[in-house]
Amino acid sequence: MQKKKVFLIGAAILVGGCLLFCGVRAQKQKSRMREEALNTRQEVSLTAFVQQSTTTESGIWQGWGAQKLYEDTNIKLELYPTGDAVEKKLMQYISAGTMPDIIGFRDLNQAQMAMDAGVLLPLEQYSEKLPSIFKTKAYENAISYYRENDNNGSGSLYIMPTSIGPVSYNAYNWVPLLQWGTYKEIGEPKIETLEDYLDVVEQMVAKKPVTDTGEKVYGFSLFTDWDKYSALEIASLSYFYGIDTEYVSSLMETNVITKETNSILSEDSFYKRALKFYFMANQRGLLDPDSMTQTYSKLENKFSQGRVMFSWFSWLTGTYNSVSSGNVNNEENADGYASVLASDMKIYEAPDQVIGRNWYFAISKNCKNIDKACEFLNWLYDPEVESYLYNGPEGSVWEYDKKGEPYVTEEGWNIINRQSEDLMPGEQAGSFLDGTYAFNAIGMQASTIMEDGYPISYRYWPSTLSNDKTLMEKEVLGRMESETLAEYLYEKNMIAKSTIAVNMIPALTNDMESQISRIGEVVRNYSWKMVYAADEEEFESLWASLVQETSELGMGQVEQYYQSAWETALKKAEQYE
Repeated sequence: MQKKKVFLIGAAILVGGCLLFCGVRAQKQKSRMREEALNTRQEVSLTAFVQQSTTTESGIWQGWGAQKLYEDTNIKLELYPTGDAVEKKLMQYISAGTMPDIIGFRDLNQAQMAMDAGVLLPLEQYSEKLPSIFKTKAYENAISYYRENDNNGSGSLYIMPTSIGPVSYNAYNWVPLLQWGTYKEIGEPKIETLEDYLDVVEQMVAKKPVTDTGEKVYGFSLFTDWDKYSALEIASLSYFYGIDTEYVSSLMETNVITKETNSILSEDSFYKRALKFYFMANQRGLLDPDSMTQTYSKLENKFSQGRVMFSWFSWLTGTYNSVSSGNVNNEENADGYASVLASDMKIYEAPDQVIGRNWYFAISKNCKNIDKACEFLNWLYDPEVESYLYNGPEGSVWEYDKKGEPYVTEEGWNIINRQSEDLMPGEQAGSFLDGTYAFNAIGMQASTIMEDGYPISYRYWPSTLSNDKTLMEKEVLGRMESETLAEYLYEKNMIAKSTIAVNMIPALTNDMESQISRIGEVVRNYSWKMVYAADEEEFESLWASLVQETSELGMGQVEQYYQSAWETALKKAEQYE
């Protein structure tokens, strides 16, 4: 197994003893001081546009995380809806001069747009109000990198990245999943290549054409909410083979094994292979006809109902894999969406995020209460607060055992496994999701080691990793003859370890952004037409037209730009890896 890097917060770790329990006493004392201070503070409302969290919900943040924010700072956070077309909304806020107080960006180009407009606060000028950011050792590399490289030539820190720290063990974003119960019923046929899923899924749909409630079952189903310059969820199949089609650019495919990057419109590109895969799925009647128009939320509902046989995200299962669904621990036929990999795959593993990932938080320069906005950002990046948001309050979901080791209680697992239900006890209102869900990502990576010697998130505590698995998980891992998916992947040499260089591509100039946007519109439109083409002849004809039209728009120039930027990023990455 690969050794994992750790980031330590503070100067030393003591085994057992004082550091852990003195820390608990200090936390309780700090809480009392905060409560006493509430009487002298006025309630303040801040607005936030967090583009990392795609939702149509809006209003005052609620739940136990929001309750802690209020107890600590007297701040209430009003969340603006994101949903579709977040960049258009961002441009409208910038041009109208109505930027929310707190802005969350989900890529560097969005952040650059705001920096170019001069609407972000230079955070280092308020470093005394942001000690959680500027005095936390784990953030030092990230701060240094962005002050040197993405600052509009000012040397200032305008954006603070998230998910800083070591790659999380056994956490893979892109993994092929199949409905386990039906896959077993057809004899668990071996899968050698991506295209083999077509035959397997066809057999599965024949075995289960409708759900128990009579709803039609599809082999494959997609959504378009996240499309930008390509059909993103189609391109995402590339991550099964160690090929990035998002972080460097969704118009490029970057092989993290060979360290080469090329246009997604090359004749031998994986993108064309992925389009062909879904085209063939549609030809066989396996593709949901709503794929080109449906939203993520509608697709998620179909997964919850067990109406889709194949998933490409490790987490895209709706509620079908929740314990409360009755599927994963069904003693007669354990079911759920399970990892079933083709033998030729190389699953993309994220790099250690030494400078964080390219999702950021910033403060609007025109915020009317900069002091409170700084107080909020300082709160969000406080390691103690982040531990709270990851795990919930001590005693509600988790406790320390006699040895000082944190563990999730039996009732806590019930709350976590049914995370969207309002089950948090006592005054801690809401569901378990109400901690980090509003932000999607926070400062530290979930596996970062803290002062007590344990990871910041319950997901990576030793007690969690040894926790009883569901019946479905036991069956799947039994077939793999491994304790975890990560162990299986490393043993079979099926990992493509990425490089932090994927997060070091500079933001686009306005001219290049406009050019890429025009190309992207053509790519998106043709991509979906190709998936639903009448036959292979039309598929190839559309591809030829796509290549020709984008070539005339300067796709060759774009490819050269990214190839140069990638080479520079690889050299920068050598300083951190």
